Amino acid sequence: MSADGGYGLDLDRRLVRALQQNPRASVVALAHAIHEPRAVVGQRLRALIDSGAIRVVAAVHPHFAGLQVTAHVSVATRGPVADAATLVASWPQTVLVSIVAGAHDLIMEVRVPTHTDIQALLAQVRRHPAVVRTSTVIYTGVFKGLLEHDTYEPMSIDATDRALLRELQRDGRANWQDLAARVARSSSAVRVRVNRMLQAGIARLVVVQERGHFGRLLTMGVGLTLRSEATQVLTRLRHEEDVEFAAATIGRFDAVVTLRGASPVDLDASLERLRSFPEVTALEAWAHLRSVKEDYTSAL
Repeated sequence: MSADGGYGLDLDRRLVRALQQNPRASVVALAHAIHEPRAVVGQRLRALIDSGAIRVVAAVHPHFAGLQVTAHVSVATRGPVADAATLVASWPQTVLVSIVAGAHDLIMEVRVPTHTDIQALLAQVRRHPAVVRTSTVIYTGVFKGLLEHDTYEPMSIDATDRALLRELQRDGRANWQDLAARVARSSSAVRVRVNRMLQAGIARLVVVQERGHFGRLLTMGVGLTLRSEATQVLTRLRHEEDVEFAAATIGRFDAVVTLRGASPVDLDASLERLRSFPEVTALEAWAHLRSVKEDYTSAL
């Protein structure tokens, strides 16, 4: 069966899962993990990366990058939404921009140093002639997500460390020899520096997937109103396979989660499960229609 058939899709999914466990794993190690021939795994991995279906990148801890505030902003527009979406996607403060169906037309995740910066950014959004209103919640803790971070260990880094992080933001699987050549250090010195920063939690190596490549997948955002503190609910949700993202928030919602499913029936079942939680008093949902931006790299 060709790599475009059912076997190829299953192989890609298993390969990505193994890569998520160890983003810098060798082809030999990945082949062993998924019990496939080395040559096949090497070919599929290269095809996935070259096509842009997956990217392995270093995600720098937002707080280490000086980005102390992360917010989820919902935007309602009049007329077509594409122009406003393209504009906000061009801003470095936005890490995620998605066109949605629901009470709003566009959602974005922004990372900035202070609450004053959030106010300034929202003022920019509201000046766009198509924007009718905005609604904002501030994240207080991310319980599950592609790029959630634990607390990092404060440490000093020098110009060479920053250069290495920038290289890994572009290609988290760059080999030690190439990295060494780019910063004029030995391979062993580069390995020590990179591992030191990863162990400190300054950055994480993550696998970013192009939505839709690995089969039909629908995603839905949900804002939860809770009768109690969000930790208990989100701790349970973080272990659910259909939950892609979960964060505690302050503002319009007490928590925001993203659900995924292969069909509307799957999403309906996930919503029904959320409604059954005794802590959930109300919810509001929006369907993700098109991803405009998903870029978690930070300036260093």
